[in-house]
Amino acid sequence: MADGTRERIITESLRLFAERGYAGTSVAAIEKAAGLSPNSGSLYTHFGSKEQVMAAAVDGAVKIAEAGFAVAPMLALDDLEAELTLLARGSLMLMDGWRDLIRVMMKESDQFPAVMADVRERLFVRSYRFLVGWLAERAVREQLPEQDFESIATIWLGAMENYWVTTNVYGRRPFDLDADRFVRQWVATLLVALGARR
Repeated sequence: MADGTRERIITESLRLFAERGYAGTSVAAIEKAAGLSPNSGSLYTHFGSKEQVMAAAVDGAVKIAEAGFAVAPMLALDDLEAELTLLARGSLMLMDGWRDLIRVMMKESDQFPAVMADVRERLFVRSYRFLVGWLAERAVREQLPEQDFESIATIWLGAMENYWVTTNVYGRRPFDLDADRFVRQWVATLLVALGARR
């Protein structure tokens, strides 16, 4: 039960931080949203502060990402287009799972710089490094020309992040572009950039 309470506190804290801001979210509001008695101090049974709740949320997101990084090599399909499609869809799903965390990062990063530096390094920088290595491995397998994979990863992950943020944070899909259409073109243009398609 204690683990369930911790998870509820983390989930509701992130939701409230994303909606009201970090400073605008009281411990009592978190307790109430998590199904605990407001002003009871119940949050402090599990966490020493609101910042510790944020750090725990980051750890949870990192564990999910690490599972994805670990599973990715097992999903070799020997079909670059299918693999890129799976990678794109999986990335959008991860960001969906991190929705409130991303919103908090965008709004409140100055409130807890150490935690935000940690999340940038462990989630986002690592995602870029993963894609660079993954693309380099696929280029060797597919006998594609040598490329600047760091630049390619930056451009294509940046496009994906921008699509997700515009759709989920600002609430408006560019050109009313649904995820299927976006993923198809993301994959198609990346195949061209890699020299796998003309």
